[in-house]
Amino acid sequence: MNEDRRRIFPDQNPFSTAAVKPGAMAFRFYGETRAAELVTKLETNQWRGEIVGPHGSGKSTLLQTIYPLLEAAGREVCQYIAKPKDNQLPMSATDRSAWNKSTQVVVEGYELLSRSNRKLLDRACHEVGAGLLITCHKPQGLPSLFHTAITIELAVSIVTHLLPSECKFISDADVRNSFSRHGQNLRELLFEMYDLYEQRRPRLS
Repeated sequence: MNEDRRRIFPDQNPFSTAAVKPGAMAFRFYGETRAAELVTKLETNQWRGEIVGPHGSGKSTLLQTIYPLLEAAGREVCQYIAKPKDNQLPMSATDRSAWNKSTQVVVEGYELLSRSNRKLLDRACHEVGAGLLITCHKPQGLPSLFHTAITIELAVSIVTHLLPSECKFISDADVRNSFSRHGQNLRELLFEMYDLYEQRRPRLS
């Protein structure tokens, strides 16, 4: 393979973790919704809200997309990730003591917290006037900010965007077949595209 072919199909897989992790690409909205509108909506709800959606549907990517807008609005983002079977809050008492009215607490996987820890977190935010934004798979009672969902058309569009323009060895049919297996879990679909790219891409002779 000559250098031009190597440029077209680089060794770096376009579906590598670095290329598809949250923050590597902007969240793709469906309909007329825009990131700035979500920040306005969150402010209207006194900086409280929830982003709901199935596994791998872009909740973390959406958070990364709106973080700069939250910071531009004067919010100090404090992000935490809840872990399964963890009896402790994901933030320390020292963290909580630093929260104030400008703090935007963000908890991914909120439903993994025990009921008592959810109440403790909610009370800690209320006491200092901090905002609370969560991601979850099912509604948890906070004001609804956005529901993430992946359609076949969106999956095809994302894969097409990531692929080199001259790439013909991964087709729309491949994406549609993968979608039928993984449904709205875009993360698993992109993992499968990674494997396909590795299997099919031309190699240097």
